[in-house]
Amino acid sequence: MILEIDGRKLELNWKEAAALIAMRFVGWNAVTLSDLELVAGNYVGAMSTVARLKTLGLVSEYDVPGFKLYRLTELGARVAEELRKKAESAGLWKLVEETLGEA
Repeated sequence: MILEIDGRKLELNWKEAAALIAMRFVGWNAVTLSDLELVAGNYVGAMSTVARLKTLGLVSEYDVPGFKLYRLTELGARVAEELRKKAESAGLWKLVEETLGEA
């Protein structure tokens, strides 16, 4: 999927888009690597997804004793919101809300 945010074109695969949407559903826009494993399917997928999102400037990484926390940056939050709008216009957002809970 290709999105344009603030004049910048971003190409995301489905795992990257799903990770951003999952982070958006958390009240503080952050998840652990274990949370991302649920989205990406496994540890390796989660690591490659978060590495790419960090490279794109969509996610920041924080060291917390015992684990790492991944949080949406301002740009990441705008991308996640654009993904929500696209899903809503395609009639898919209701399914996301039913699956993950209302955002």
